[in-house]
Amino acid sequence: MTATAARIDTRRSFGPDGQRRLDGVRVLFVLPSLGIGGAERQAFLLARHLARQEGAIVRMSSLGPAHIPGTMVPVPSTLIPTLEQEGFSWTRFVLTRTEGRRLLQLWDIARLVRFFRRERPDVVLSYCMFPNIMSSLAWRLGGARVLLWNQRDEGRDRVMPAVERMAVGQVQHFLSNSTHGAAFLVDVLGVSSDRVTVISNGIELGRAQFDRASWRRRLGVDDNDFVACMVANLHGFKDHRTLVAAWREVVDRLQASGRQAHLLLAGADGNRSNQVRHQIGELNLTQHVHLLGPVADVPGLLGAIDLSVFSSVAEGVPNAVLEAMAAGVAVVATDYPGIREAVGPALEPLLAREKDSHDLAEKILRCAEDPRLRASLGRLGMQRVADEFSVDRLGDETTKAIVKQLEAAPSR
Repeated sequence: MTATAARIDTRRSFGPDGQRRLDGVRVLFVLPSLGIGGAERQAFLLARHLARQEGAIVRMSSLGPAHIPGTMVPVPSTLIPTLEQEGFSWTRFVLTRTEGRRLLQLWDIARLVRFFRRERPDVVLSYCMFPNIMSSLAWRLGGARVLLWNQRDEGRDRVMPAVERMAVGQVQHFLSNSTHGAAFLVDVLGVSSDRVTVISNGIELGRAQFDRASWRRRLGVDDNDFVACMVANLHGFKDHRTLVAAWREVVDRLQASGRQAHLLLAGADGNRSNQVRHQIGELNLTQHVHLLGPVADVPGLLGAIDLSVFSSVAEGVPNAVLEAMAAGVAVVATDYPGIREAVGPALEPLLAREKDSHDLAEKILRCAEDPRLRASLGRLGMQRVADEFSVDRLGDETTKAIVKQLEAAPSR
């Protein structure tokens, strides 16, 4: 296991009532990885708030394999420079578990107990299904006072029902970033509703590194070209296939009126990368669909596009949609519960039926052909994020949940 960096300076600012409610409380975040996925970004923003505003002593940890399953590619650790810049300490818990080998699974739980004992957290905040399961089975024996299970989706990466029931029985309280994630906890895992709190994501856009003109020059697109972007890794939970099929219709319609259309796919390669590349070639879209890979300057990219698109088959409340809204960019996306929860009633008319490329194309074209509509939707989205998805709100509501559980927990 590896660790680096000193503890964060917690003297910088205070909570909303002038008191640091978690002063000296040791909080350990347990994440699927130290990459920059949606859960990891949310954990970082929350960790920063708890340390700066509430005086918590924060430490970040990943819980997972050393390599991406089925490959020899190391699990990305792109969050680490940000953690170190902020002054957070971090560590990794590397699993030895092999699928189907129960002795190694039990061995990893025993190892995790020892890991918690060494870390000595007062509070464990776990994120996503597998870290939630593992942490739930180990935290009591590991000496923590409180564990909060963070449900980030509608029920992915399930394990054996008996193991899920055992894990759920060890948890006092659950957090979810969406109402349908909370419904999964209640309706599927059998958690009583009074043990679940819904706390929306917090969104914060960084400063753009490059302006609109610079980005467009780098992309090789003209001012009059219509440019849309989907920010998402190319894996099976995202539906790039429907979006690429829709883009063929968009290109044909706009070319007929003398405009060029460009779709930017910003995200790391995943288990759908080859299929997406093949489809782009098959539909003769290589001049119109551009694979950017991971993009560090997402705020700058959002400032350079005309529309954000998000096609998916499984979502919590996607950060990419909320970040586009925060940037004042209109959004066309799949009509999925978590996305509907993100955009709100005013923007729902531009949500397309799941896996319906024609409907998605029509929604995109409606925005492409009406700049006033795009501007109006952008303003509505920006206001919604400011009202409902602030980092301060995320931090304050999570702090209240932690304090409530600590007050009910036995002393250590």
